[in-house]
Amino acid sequence: MLLKSSRLTKSQREDAVARVFDQSAPRVDFYLMLILSAIIVTLGLLIDSAGVVIGGMLIAPILSPILGFSMGVVVGNTKLIKRAGSIIVWSALTVVIISFIISSFTLNGEMTSEIFSRTSPSLAYLLIAMVSGAAVAYALVRPALSEILPGIAIAVALIPPLATVGISISFLEKDMVIGSFELFLVNLVGIVFAAVSVFSFMRIYEAKDVIERKLRGEEKIVQKFQKEHDMEKIEQIEKTVLEVKEMLNEKKKNG
Repeated sequence: MLLKSSRLTKSQREDAVARVFDQSAPRVDFYLMLILSAIIVTLGLLIDSAGVVIGGMLIAPILSPILGFSMGVVVGNTKLIKRAGSIIVWSALTVVIISFIISSFTLNGEMTSEIFSRTSPSLAYLLIAMVSGAAVAYALVRPALSEILPGIAIAVALIPPLATVGISISFLEKDMVIGSFELFLVNLVGIVFAAVSVFSFMRIYEAKDVIERKLRGEEKIVQKFQKEHDMEKIEQIEKTVLEVKEMLNEKKKNG
């Protein structure tokens, strides 16, 4: 009975797919919130404040592209996998660079307990990531459960390990860099594995046409932008050619 009630209708699956796709889009708002989250988490780690770190984790949007990646795996759409994968990579690099810069300017020679706690991956972290990944995937396709998403964001430690990577680089601590990055990978793998399992169980793959339609729409927007950009270049070249012709004509008249 419980399993049956957890199944989604066709419209619910389509809405869930559209929601994940839209939320994982690489918009300005996404990177703005990511940068703010990275700053808050990094400062929280440096001043050894768990409360500040938690505050930064609450506004981190990195879960969205991870769920998008998981959905791409479920429906077998390589374009969505590449799209979400590139966002995850750029997001990770952004957090590491920001944390490195902040740590370099505020370097006081001390490693806090909050930093040390993000440098030792373990089986417990993997289990937490898997349970959290399953919870966030289920809550995302169930709008009525959206209120619990902030709580899951706290449990899923993604930004703190990345921030620790940047801090450890500024301290020239090779072992801590490796350990914190491994912790990020452990959490990432756990979330993806769990999300793929939940999305498969909910038969999200039956709404793959929504993803294909969304991707085509996104490609059209990109093509339109490129076309407009190319037209601007052509107009600029034509304008430059006319100016050169006018200059040559003026020289001939003066000559």
